[in-house]
Amino acid sequence: MHGDNAQKTKIRQWDFPVRLFHWALVTAIVTAWWTNQEAIINIHELAGYTVLTLVLFRIIWGFVGSSNARFTSFVKGPFTALSYLRKLPKGSEEELAYEGHNPAGGLMVIVLLLLVAVQAFTGLFTSEDTFLFFDGPLVKYVPSGFANTMNYIHHVNINLIYIAVVLHVVAAIGYLFLKNENLIGAMITGSRKVPTSIAARFASINFKPAWLGLLIMVMCGAIVAGVITLARAG
Repeated sequence: MHGDNAQKTKIRQWDFPVRLFHWALVTAIVTAWWTNQEAIINIHELAGYTVLTLVLFRIIWGFVGSSNARFTSFVKGPFTALSYLRKLPKGSEEELAYEGHNPAGGLMVIVLLLLVAVQAFTGLFTSEDTFLFFDGPLVKYVPSGFANTMNYIHHVNINLIYIAVVLHVVAAIGYLFLKNENLIGAMITGSRKVPTSIAARFASINFKPAWLGLLIMVMCGAIVAGVITLARAG
C-alpha cells in the first residue's frame, strides 16, 4: 500500500535534545533579528552567545547523540540531495521516508549550521557605531582591518540566513500540503506517523538519554560564558 491509503503507525523519530536545539535556535534567531531592528544591544548580544552555545552543542551531538542525529546518518553529497528532490513529486511515502533528515533536509541543516556559526563568530569581533558604539568581546584582540572584515561579513551573512530560513519554512509547508507530511509537528512532539510497512525501520534508531544532551548543552553554555567573561576581563 502507498501514499494516503497506507495504514499508518506512530513512531518516535526525534530525541528531546534535537527538538530543544531546533526551537531554541529559532527563538535565538528571531530574538537577534528583533533586537537588531530595535537596537537593544544587550539582548542581541545574549542571543548571539546563545547561538554559539547551540551550534557548539549540535556539533558535539552530531558525533555522540542519537543515531539519526549524527552527521554520518544524514550528511550526503549534493548529488544525492538532488536525486532525492527529483523523486519527491511522485515518490511514495515509503520511498521518501528516512529515519532522520532526508538528504535535502540534511544538506539544509549543514548550511544553516554554517551560516549561524559564521554569524555568531563574526559578532564576537564586530564594532558597531549604530549599536551605541558596541564592541564585541574579541575586538580588542585583533587588528582593526580584521574587525572591519568581520563586521562586513556579519552584515552580509544575515541576509543569507534569512534566505535559508525562508527556504526551510517553505519546504516544511510544502511537505505538509503536497505530501501530507507534518515535519513541524514531528519536530515539536518527536513523533510522526509512517506507513506500517516501514515502521520497523524507525525501531532501529538508537536514542541517547535526554539528560546527556542537556548536560552537554549546559557545558557548552558554560564554555561560551567562560570565554566571553575572560575576554571582557582581559
